[in-house]
Amino acid sequence: MNIRDERQREFADEWLRSERRSIIYAAPRFGKIFLTINILNSYPEDANILIAYPDNKIKKSWVDDFEKRQYSNPNVEFTTHLSIKKHIKKYDLVIIDEIHLLSDAQISACKDLLRVNRDVLGLTGTLSSLTRKTLKYELSLDVLIEYSIERAIEEGIIADYEINIVKVPLDDVTIQVFGKKRMTEHKRFKSLSFVIDKLEMEDKETFFLRLTRMRLIQNSLAKKRATRKLLDKLLDKRVLVFCGITKIADELGIPSYHSKTKEKQIFDDFVNGEYNHLAVVKIGNTGVTYKPLNVIIINYFDSNSENLAQKINRAMSMEYNNPDKKAIIYIISSTESVEQKWLNKALSFFSKDKIKYS
Repeated sequence: MNIRDERQREFADEWLRSERRSIIYAAPRFGKIFLTINILNSYPEDANILIAYPDNKIKKSWVDDFEKRQYSNPNVEFTTHLSIKKHIKKYDLVIIDEIHLLSDAQISACKDLLRVNRDVLGLTGTLSSLTRKTLKYELSLDVLIEYSIERAIEEGIIADYEINIVKVPLDDVTIQVFGKKRMTEHKRFKSLSFVIDKLEMEDKETFFLRLTRMRLIQNSLAKKRATRKLLDKLLDKRVLVFCGITKIADELGIPSYHSKTKEKQIFDDFVNGEYNHLAVVKIGNTGVTYKPLNVIIINYFDSNSENLAQKINRAMSMEYNNPDKKAIIYIISSTESVEQKWLNKALSFFSKDKIKYS
């Protein structure tokens, strides 16, 4: 039995000895489904189980791992987070996977579900202090077991990592059209920020202006050029690129996969190692393990530390034929103070000693 198996059994036993109503917060790539199967094996073979997950790719991971571990139970029900409200009834065990992704409406549905259920297991690999407090306050679910990224690295369960911050000034040369105005992205950003700051001083609403500024960052020509330059240097590496919008993903000169992609096989082909580079939008953060993948490029991020941690951890699966593997992460950021604040908040899960700036 290797250290991962030992920890999975140890944490399962600890949860089973507890009140059975809590969260297991274990580093991404740890094997939370296998851990959960250890728990399920202590319930009756025909126990009524509900498993809630954010999207169908994660459901596939459950089904695949059940098959690997030969766990069979006809009374397992699957549901998305979105449809939890349709499953408000009594179960022997309720499992909420990626619990940190629950929206406010989904948390409300979970309240109704938890009122009629005793045994509840929340699973997550990334949990900000704010989300942790929210789950404790709204659902009375606290973290029972915490197994950090750094501990998982120390014990050889996931690969070590290096985060490289690539700072680029917003483009101040290329004239673009923004509504009825023609200007560079840099001037547009400064203009929006000036108005936002002014309205905030007057205690006025700035939501839509902030959204416009965020979209400007997502569309940045400077960040797109920096991403393409990096890809040119990494031709022989397996690289997954996270973008904020489909337009940028489609303009990087590599295969792209998102909600508008017609060739759905592209994503599976990359996961299975068919080719080296893929750009994705709002896909691939959670629940998928890629064939050897060392490099991640993040073209766009927001201030959500959980989202960024999930992206980074896509590259941190340990390959036992490559024990010295180190995941290399590139984050493309503008030099604007607003985006720098987003970045500092988003990097809260990671060791400052492993973050380099260029």
